[in-house]
Amino acid sequence: MKRLLPLVFLAALVGAPSQAACQAGAPIGPESSSPRGVRFYPRAGLVAPDAYFYEYFLNFTGDGLTEWTSGYLGRAFVAGAGAEVRLGEGDAFLRVEVLRSYDAWLSVAHSVETLRDLYFPPEIATTWLDVPTTMTLTSVQLVLPTRLEVGPARPYVLVGGGGKWYRFGAPTTDYTVEATLPYDGFTWGGDLGAGVTLEAMGLRLDIQARDAWSRYWGKTQHDLVYSGALSLGLF
Repeated sequence: MKRLLPLVFLAALVGAPSQAACQAGAPIGPESSSPRGVRFYPRAGLVAPDAYFYEYFLNFTGDGLTEWTSGYLGRAFVAGAGAEVRLGEGDAFLRVEVLRSYDAWLSVAHSVETLRDLYFPPEIATTWLDVPTTMTLTSVQLVLPTRLEVGPARPYVLVGGGGKWYRFGAPTTDYTVEATLPYDGFTWGGDLGAGVTLEAMGLRLDIQARDAWSRYWGKTQHDLVYSGALSLGLF
C-alpha cells in the first residue's frame, strides 16, 4: 500500500477537467460548490505503522552469543480534530490536525542466539513483551485540489509537516531478560498523501490516505493513516 501513494499522487495531478465544468464555464475544483471560510471537523480512522519500529543489538561478540531486541507497532484506531481555511482566492486549503491513537500496543521481541557448539545445534530463544503505547500525530497540511472531477467527488493531494509524540507504558507481564525498551519522546516528520471530498447541503465528507513519515532511533518510519472527516462551513 505504501508504494501506491506516489502513484495516486501522480495520477491525481494529471487528471483532466470535467466536461460539465468546462462546458458551463464554471470554476474547476471545490471553489465551484464550497463556501469560503473556516471549517472545523472531527477525524477518525486507522493508523498502520511501518513494518518494524526499532531493532537494537545489546550484545554482539565473537563468543557465539548474539542478543538483540526488536519492536513492532500494531494497527490502532485514531481520532482527533482539525481545522482548515481557504488560502486567498484559489482552491488550496491549509489544514491543522491532531490525531491520537487508542488501544495501541508495541510488541517487543527479545532474542538470544546461541551458535552451534560441537554437537549442540544453534538455538534462538525469544521472549515476547506487550507494551501499551500512545501515539499523537500533529500535522500542518497544504491541500491542493486537482482538476479531476468525478461527479460530486473532487480528488486532492496534500503535502505537509508535523511530528509525533510517543508514550510507552510498562510491559504487561513480568520479565527477567535485558530487553531494550523504547522511551517517550517527540520526533519531527512530514506528510504526503491524497484524498477525495464529497459535498452536499453545506456538509463535506473527506476521505484521506497519507504517509506520516518520521525517524526514530535512526530508522525512517512510514506510518500510513487512513481516515475520514465530516465538516461544516462556519463562515
